[in-house]
Amino acid sequence: MWTMKRTFGLLSVASAAAFGAAPVALIVQSGCGTSATVTPTAGESDAGTSLPLDGSAGGALPCDVDAILAANCRQCHASSPQFGSPMPLVTLGDLRADAPSAPGRKVYELVTERIADDRRPMPEPPNRRLDVSERATLTAWVAAGAPAGAAVCAAKPIEPAKGVTCKPNLPIAPAAAWEMPASSGDEYACYGVELKPAAPTHVVGFAPRIDNASIVHHIVLFESDKAYSPTPIKCSAGGSLQWRMVSAWAPGGAGFELPPDVGFPLKTTGSTHYVVQMHYSNPQALPNQRDTSGFDLCTSTPRTYEADVLAFGTQELTIPPNRPTYASTCSITVPPQLAGLHLIASMPHMHKLGTSMTTELLSGGPAGAATDLGTTANFSFNTQAWLPITGASGVVTKANDVIRTRCAWNNATGDAVRFGEKTADEMCYSFTVYYPRVSAPLWSWAAPAAASTCRE
Repeated sequence: MWTMKRTFGLLSVASAAAFGAAPVALIVQSGCGTSATVTPTAGESDAGTSLPLDGSAGGALPCDVDAILAANCRQCHASSPQFGSPMPLVTLGDLRADAPSAPGRKVYELVTERIADDRRPMPEPPNRRLDVSERATLTAWVAAGAPAGAAVCAAKPIEPAKGVTCKPNLPIAPAAAWEMPASSGDEYACYGVELKPAAPTHVVGFAPRIDNASIVHHIVLFESDKAYSPTPIKCSAGGSLQWRMVSAWAPGGAGFELPPDVGFPLKTTGSTHYVVQMHYSNPQALPNQRDTSGFDLCTSTPRTYEADVLAFGTQELTIPPNRPTYASTCSITVPPQLAGLHLIASMPHMHKLGTSMTTELLSGGPAGAATDLGTTANFSFNTQAWLPITGASGVVTKANDVIRTRCAWNNATGDAVRFGEKTADEMCYSFTVYYPRVSAPLWSWAAPAAASTCRE
């Protein structure tokens, strides 16, 4: 995401009046299995199921171990790994294989380390951590040398992920498939879609549609003031400040619906230009990978309020070298012009050094009562999701409220890391869905983050 100057307090923004409460219908799904429609590829039929004997592995997984992996790990670590996962965790052979990230060690040896690692836990947040009994089962099995089980385990498929309750009726898809270079570990590609409804229309729900889960890492949906190529082309990792952020998806997240009185408006004069930004990850260097992922949207007649997305946090950060517990706390004071905004959902976003993040509203000033606007205690770049902001209509801003965001990172490198759009750079953004949308000419989704002041 690009930077901008600190103009938040100087923006010419029309006053936002307080509006009536609207119940939040946000749908958030934990787990790498999501509400997205996933098109399986060859060999994926066993993802999320317990498997019988595997002769090549010298036996089968013990049933108690198999059940824990099936319920908590195989949404991503399927027989064909999903969402950029480096290896499967399906058979005994998979667990006894050499670990891709640790030469000379076995996969099962790393399992007990990751399930107990508070900085980089497995399963990754926002998924549920394993409980004491589950950890004990896996730890005891690994300590015994990862022996084979004595029986064939019954199949226990993972329950389907919940999606939006509305019925999608507007697909967003590229004009042609993106072809992922096998030699590229990470790639960003963008494509545009022109929306021309015949009558006034609001978008009220988003259901991510994942075509090739082996390489899709995350998706961001923007609204642009200009048309964009309908065929995917390589693009920047950061969206333009002239674009409005509409929605996003990453493994661990799901689709969501807006409150019943809120929607994203589509133009009836001319076109609404949407841009889909795809982040692809191919750590296994898989050849011949193609993708046509996008969103399936729910639409309705116009609703009372228009939704938008803004970002709290900061764009000014430098993480010193060799600082495993570095943190920055950034705050803004809500001006009178931005009182009355209903904050209804958030997505904490950092990059690979991020360890935790929280945003809260302090009522009336820095000493006021705190209300959580989104917390990820164990942040993972590979698992980012929309989090509901509690309350009948979310949290409503008032003049002089303080919104405070704290980001923490683990920089074990010998180099300083600064804010930037590349994966090797860092960010501290809490993307937040709100209504009614700010319509000032100088407004940008990044304005609150650009206006914040920070301290270590």
